[in-house]
Amino acid sequence: MNPEQRRILTSIGVTLRDFPESIELAYTAPKLTMTLTQYAAGFSNPINMQDTRACFEAWCLIIKAKTSNPGLEIELDVKNITEADYDGKLPENGHLGRFLYRILKFSEQYKLWFKLSPILDNLKDKFKTYLDSHTFVTSAPDDEASDNLDDLKNNLESYIEYVFWDSYRAQRDILKLDRGAIVGRQLPVSLFDVTKSKKTRVFTFGKSAVDFWALDGDTINVYELKVNNPMVGIITEIFFYSNYVHDVFISKSLDHGKGCVKPEDGTYRSYDKIKGDQVKGIMLSNRRDDDKGWHPSLDELTRRKITDIMNTNGTAGIIQYIFLKYNFKMSITVTP
Repeated sequence: MNPEQRRILTSIGVTLRDFPESIELAYTAPKLTMTLTQYAAGFSNPINMQDTRACFEAWCLIIKAKTSNPGLEIELDVKNITEADYDGKLPENGHLGRFLYRILKFSEQYKLWFKLSPILDNLKDKFKTYLDSHTFVTSAPDDEASDNLDDLKNNLESYIEYVFWDSYRAQRDILKLDRGAIVGRQLPVSLFDVTKSKKTRVFTFGKSAVDFWALDGDTINVYELKVNNPMVGIITEIFFYSNYVHDVFISKSLDHGKGCVKPEDGTYRSYDKIKGDQVKGIMLSNRRDDDKGWHPSLDELTRRKITDIMNTNGTAGIIQYIFLKYNFKMSITVTP
């Protein structure tokens, strides 16, 4: 963090040690302006949305949770873009598509305090019109997730994901799922315009997937799993995944407009069983003996406040979020 960022954050009562220098800040009461680089937003040389430099949702929520100014408004901008940088058609790459979808959803659900710059607001409106006037299809899994334990143990996160999928004890004691819950792994979160191809992708595809999910009664639980990897980007990931699952499997439309999403038929990984009335986005991180399991910016009080803010989202409880901790001994600690 540079001195100017620290000065601005301190002026609104926020203490952070590791706010990314590439995100510019400006403050004129009551508005804090947060400006991303073009690559953080997907306009040029895109980076992943969970990257510290790109996860604007996480930083906005952290700042709102920590500020001593309850009336603080946050405006998002992207450096050196114009209205011509998005023409209202299929986004140039999947990272840009996800960014436009994220600013659309975040600005709708947290409009009391989150704003977009005039240019971003214009691009968001173009994207909304695009979504409302097209038909989209998803990508169903074309095989089962790997159950080769020798391979899985080479990737600790994949192995822990497998444990949660395979172990009823873990599902009962840690995830607090009912015995009849259906649990699936690696849910694709891709989107294509009319037909599925590389040229029609709206979002990133391939390995882009929810770590695992559970149908527990009428609620679709969506899990973002971290293993020895505390990061603020977990918030951005769960926000995107939860809204995607809601729009694809519950509302069946994007932004409730004229556009329609058709989940592709498929039975692998229980894809055809995903349905419900609510989505619960669960940020799942392990607690080790030598740390608290969360990024330093996500202390317990901040997590409580973020949960309250995230769940006041205008969806009438249809989309809700929680933080959940676990350890390798399979004991359970649930923290708001």
